[in-house]
Order: sequence, then structure tokens, then C-alpha cells
Amino acid sequence: GDGSAYQVAQKQPMKLAAMEGLYEGGNGTGLVAIGLLNPDKTSYKDNVNPFIFDIKIPKLLSFLAERDVDAYVPGIVNLIEGGYTTNKGTVALSAAEKIEKGRIAIQALADYRKAVKDKDQVAAEQARSLLDENFAYFGYGYIKDPADLVPHVGLTFYSFRVMVLLGGYFILLFIVALIWSKKNKFARWLQGASLWTIPLAYIAGQAGWIVAEVGRQPWAIQDILPTGASVSKLATSSVQTTFFVFLFLFTVLLIAEIGIMVKAIKKGPSVN
Repeated sequence: GDGSAYQVAQKQPMKLAAMEGLYEGGNGTGLVAIGLLNPDKTSYKDNVNPFIFDIKIPKLLSFLAERDVDAYVPGIVNLIEGGYTTNKGTVALSAAEKIEKGRIAIQALADYRKAVKDKDQVAAEQARSLLDENFAYFGYGYIKDPADLVPHVGLTFYSFRVMVLLGGYFILLFIVALIWSKKNKFARWLQGASLWTIPLAYIAGQAGWIVAEVGRQPWAIQDILPTGASVSKLATSSVQTTFFVFLFLFTVLLIAEIGIMVKAIKKGPSVN
């Protein structure tokens, strides 16, 4: 978890900001332990408080993001407007500047392809040099509005907390089960808790995927390819065929699994 948080902070800072409902960054930033987002907050541009209430663990987000309790962590507004000093000592570009560089990169790629087709080596080298210079922002060239760079904050924020809360519960349950197993005693309450925990594992997994996939929007490849430009030539019929094949196979497996489980339950536990 710590490693994942660090990687998100380094590679996907906008996702981290959405996970924390962080609009205005700062040094020594705290981690939101408990919080309720303000539904009146509809844009990073407005001056509405993002939280109705929140309780933060002081400086923990800075520590998780940069291994430094006093480190600067940018918020959504900072990432859009730029101008802050990054952990590499450079000044962050604004979204508008990245979009302009992205458009230059897209045009340079088109010019490079044309030059190669025309066998114009000089033009190809110039276009390639310009492309390499701006390639880090290639995907921004497809972005129409800087607001499109902000993922759904509410869904990312709450899904992250569901995932973490359930993860903490699982750890606690396993510790209790381990301690109780040492007593060599049967506990019906623990058996019941374990049974009802099964669906929670699926919920935690799905919450984690929501954080991963919603939080990274609009990117299919971070900074390089937005989802809006990720168009496949794969035929719709191919996708439908694959879907129904998997639907059939997993349905058969589900029926088989339920049958095996019911048989085992009817047989009951073996007594030594």
C-alpha cells in the first residue's frame, strides 16, 4: 500500500489529489482519515469548500507521497494552473502549456510521417527532434478543456476509503482468527463473521478497481494517450463473441463450483 501510494504520487498526481479531495496543495499535507465531500463543489474553479467536514492525520500525505513530512503535495488546482516547484526542482507547467506542447507533438508526428514518406531526411530529422522535445505531453494535445483532466473526485475519494476500511477490517479479522485458533476452540460468532466477510472481499476489490480506473481518467496511457483517442479497429462483433464465450464458460464454472460446495456442505466436516 505504501509503495502504491508513492508510485501514484510520482506518476499520477491528479489521481492522488482526487483520492484525497485535495484541491489546494501545500507543505506538510495531512491525510484525510474521515471526511464528507461537499456536493456543492462542482468545479475546481469555484471557491466552495470541498468538505462538509474532515478529520486529517497531520502531514501523513506528504510523507506517503514524498517520504518527507514537510514535502509539498500539489492539489487539483495546482496541477491545472502549474507554477509550483516539483520534487525534481523544476517549475510545473500549467495544463494550458501542456496542451500547447501536446499539439506541437501531434503535428510534429504528422510532419515526420510525411517527411519519411516523401524521403525528405532533413525535414524528418527536424520533425523528429521537435517530437522528442514535446513527446512527454503528447496526449495533452487531444485535451479540449483543462477541466477534462480532473477525474470524478467523489467516486475516487469514497471508493478509496471503502477499500482501505475493508482492508483494515480484513487484517483485524485475520489477527482475531489467528489468536482464536491458538485456543483450539470453536467460535460460532467467528465462523459467522468469516462467512459474511466473503462478499466484502469482492466489494473491496471492486472499490480498488474504481480507484485505479476512474482515478486515472482521462488517460489510457498517462500523459501520452487519453481514453477519448484510444480508438480500436477491432470489430464490434469480435468483442461480442468474446464476451458471450466468457459468459458461457464462467457460468459453467459457477454451476460446477456451487455443486461442489453444496456437496461438501451436505457431507459436513470430517471428525478425527
